[in-house]
Amino acid sequence: MTKTTPLNETSNYPWRASGSVHLSGQSLPTKFAIAGKGGSGKTTIAGTLARLMASKMEQKLVAIDGDSNPNLATTLGLPREKISQIVPIPRTVVNRTKDEYGKNKTVLTKKPDEIINEFGIDTPDGIKLLLMAAIDHAGAG
Repeated sequence: MTKTTPLNETSNYPWRASGSVHLSGQSLPTKFAIAGKGGSGKTTIAGTLARLMASKMEQKLVAIDGDSNPNLATTLGLPREKISQIVPIPRTVVNRTKDEYGKNKTVLTKKPDEIINEFGIDTPDGIKLLLMAAIDHAGAG
């Protein structure tokens, strides 16, 4: 038997009440990935969910637009002139090497907080937006 919970009940949704998810007494970040076929509304859902969560949570939210046609900035309410100022995360923040067993290994060249602070742009709702490396010419992806 499954139990359904009204949306206004916060006891089963700790992030609504406290701004973070608690597991074994620890405050842990929550991660969401939105995926689907082209034209299915992924950007609209991601932007709306991020804005809703930002209004309910006390902790900072980071949104990453990894789409080859990035429009999350618009959905998050950034004006056109500010969107043109977004610097995509350069490929140099990732170093691809081999581990001791010869398997491919990917390592960040900067700490995540440094990447967020250097390349993130603030949105009107207090969400920090990052843009993954943009495709600037054919064959670049």
